[in-house]
Amino acid sequence: MKDRKRTLRPLELWNPGAIEKWLEDEAAKGWQLTDCGRVLATFTAIEPGAYRVRLRPQRPETPEARRERAAAWRELGWDCTAVIIGDDDFDCEVYYCHDPLVPELDTDPVAWGWAWEKPLRHSWRVALAVLGLLAALPLVLSVLAPGRSALEALLNENLFWLLYLAFLCLLGVMMLRRLWYLRRMRRELASGMVPAPGSWRRDRRWQQAVIVLLVLCWLLWPFSSAASLWQGEPDIASLPYTSPMSLVEGTDKDDWEFETKNYVYKSTPLTPDRFGIQYRGENGEVVRNAADRLRFGFLAGALYREREKAFRKDHPGASETTVENSAFDRAAVLTAGEERLFLARAGKVVYALWLNFPADLESAIEAVAADLAE
Repeated sequence: MKDRKRTLRPLELWNPGAIEKWLEDEAAKGWQLTDCGRVLATFTAIEPGAYRVRLRPQRPETPEARRERAAAWRELGWDCTAVIIGDDDFDCEVYYCHDPLVPELDTDPVAWGWAWEKPLRHSWRVALAVLGLLAALPLVLSVLAPGRSALEALLNENLFWLLYLAFLCLLGVMMLRRLWYLRRMRRELASGMVPAPGSWRRDRRWQQAVIVLLVLCWLLWPFSSAASLWQGEPDIASLPYTSPMSLVEGTDKDDWEFETKNYVYKSTPLTPDRFGIQYRGENGEVVRNAADRLRFGFLAGALYREREKAFRKDHPGASETTVENSAFDRAAVLTAGEERLFLARAGKVVYALWLNFPADLESAIEAVAADLAE
């Protein structure tokens, strides 16, 4: 039979009753805790039996005073076998007692509460600070990247940043769960009660779920970083496009010259083919194309709605004319003065055409419908 084993520990050091119950169950099977880090706990084989296990937060004292105190409590029947590394700058000493006649390590619940008050208060402040930072993060991002929507960030970038988002969500859930436990424990201590142990098996399942999620994020990290290496060139030739000269063809302005101001094409995990190009005429005339082929249909619907919403935000009084054409799942022309936006969606393709001068938009719509019908 092996004389040593390692296993996962429950995460919540601020739920000491559950950890004490867990260690007592392990002692009944013949295992005593001898070392415990933030994730793994090491046990040594002992004689199985009924043990009492108690946790006490370490005091701010010298090593000599700590050894003298441990020796005194050992004479009373309580042996400190391990120290559990805490998450918030405080550790817990683990005491075992095999003699049922030995008095409790802490006979006064009030004194026991005093021993825990400082680490609990510190954990409370840490949890509130972390939640405050998480709550302020959207505001910080809006300042650092003004005018950039979450959907555009999702479609325009690698999925690498989603790992950060998943980690932050997990961190927020952990802090909320911690506050709930801390509130319950402090309330019980204030009333002179010894906190109920709760279920260490539930804590273990929670810890296992957290570790699995963290490992999954870690495995996806290099994958998402390398995703751009095997992405092909975007197939922008298959997306609809309207040239500025086709908009003025046959008019008295067909001798206009347009200059390319911006041109972007790329391929991302959620938008395999996307491009945008903007032209500017001699007198400030603007023609802007934007076409995206998305990975999922629901994202195409969301992108259509966001572009419509953005135009209405800039032009609150814009009128809308629905475009009836079987090539489109949904299409409309939004008009505000001389500015017009033709917006169309067909399956997973979203197309937008902005212009700010009178032009033959109807012919452009027919051409786009023909492109999408192919």
